[in-house]
Amino acid sequence: MSDPEMGWVPEPPTMTLGASRVELRVSCHGLLDRDTLTKPHPCVLLKLYSDEQWVEVERTEVLRSCSSPVFSRVLALEYFFEEKQPLQFHVFDAEDGATSPRNDT
Repeated sequence: MSDPEMGWVPEPPTMTLGASRVELRVSCHGLLDRDTLTKPHPCVLLKLYSDEQWVEVERTEVLRSCSSPVFSRVLALEYFFEEKQPLQFHVFDAEDGATSPRNDT
């Protein structure tokens, strides 16, 4: 039954037992302009260290021509208390359709 009038309520997304959902909001201030002609088009890539490798978890939207972005997309992940969960935040210039950080951006 999927009728709201019959008392059915959709279930939240499934989570691993013992985990809590954490939502991260990201902003940056004063990103460098490496290109003198245009401002950066920043994007943030969130990676989590799992099974001896860095795995992409989430990424923000690309904000055009902005050196102090406040991203509206919320980065969500499962958090386990008392367990080490290393995170990396890669801020890169998504100019020219780049989908991942390069060494020069």
